[in-house]
Amino acid sequence: MSPATPTRGESERDQQQAVSPPARAGAPIPRAAPAESRVHRPQPPPVAYWLSSLLTLAALVAAVVGVFFPGVFRDPATTAGNAQGTSLVILVVAIPAVVAGMLLTAREPDSTGAPRAEVVWLGALGYLAYNGVIFAFDTAFNELFLAYVAMLSLAVWSLVVLLSHADVTGIRAAFRHAAAARAIAAYMLAVAALFAFTWLSQIIPALVTHGVPSPLVGTKMLTSPVHVLDLGFLLPVTVLAAIWLWQRRPWGYFLAGVMLVLIVIETASIATDQWFGHLHDPSAPLATVPMFAVFTLIGLVPTVALLWHLRRSDEVPSSQRTLRP
Repeated sequence: MSPATPTRGESERDQQQAVSPPARAGAPIPRAAPAESRVHRPQPPPVAYWLSSLLTLAALVAAVVGVFFPGVFRDPATTAGNAQGTSLVILVVAIPAVVAGMLLTAREPDSTGAPRAEVVWLGALGYLAYNGVIFAFDTAFNELFLAYVAMLSLAVWSLVVLLSHADVTGIRAAFRHAAAARAIAAYMLAVAALFAFTWLSQIIPALVTHGVPSPLVGTKMLTSPVHVLDLGFLLPVTVLAAIWLWQRRPWGYFLAGVMLVLIVIETASIATDQWFGHLHDPSAPLATVPMFAVFTLIGLVPTVALLWHLRRSDEVPSSQRTLRP
């Protein structure tokens, strides 16, 4: 008697069992490998790197000449010393920060540290733009004038290009509690209030007495670019960033980081330029040097804290994703 011919379904089932042995009881069911979870985000365009590279060259020329050949400044002794001190900070802090930010952003564009690198890059650009205005409008005309114009222009356009391509929708800070972000926001509001009070206490009495603010006495300046920049731009942006950070918005984390980096470099710059101003003119007071040195050290705490926790939301552990957009 001949064996029964297997049906088509039985034949296919036998082949599958021959290929895949039956799973043992309690054995885990194999799963497909997860797809790559990291999101590839838009990156700064090449023109941002070109603009910032040209900026570093222009700033390098102006800083090297200003530090090692201070005779180029045709200003009163204190102002010339201030310019030399600022040039030193540009040389040893701002330019390295821009270069490091560019390199880290380009090397690992989708990594956890990419937002931090871009924030440092933007903060240093903001500092160079700020001081580009100071050098172009606050110092007497000298052989570095075109370098100052180039530094100001390239810094501003670098900021425009980077900010226009900033991807902040995925930015979060891995703070476990909102109180940490709000503490940093409160610090930024306090800084803005302190500077606003300081500048207005110089401006309002001069308006009442029909005089000039005390920082202009003994200088060739008609008005103070610092007053204009701080009251018109720097402080309002700082307040806006602090409010958005308090509300835990993505732009708040990003912009607050930028402003904190800028302010830390600027307060270190003020301490340095005041010291050099005293070296050039011993009658210039030194009281602001330790004050702004301490201010810089204090400012490093919230700056490092925010940068340390700044990352993409898709890279933050799910247990820490408690922040609303």
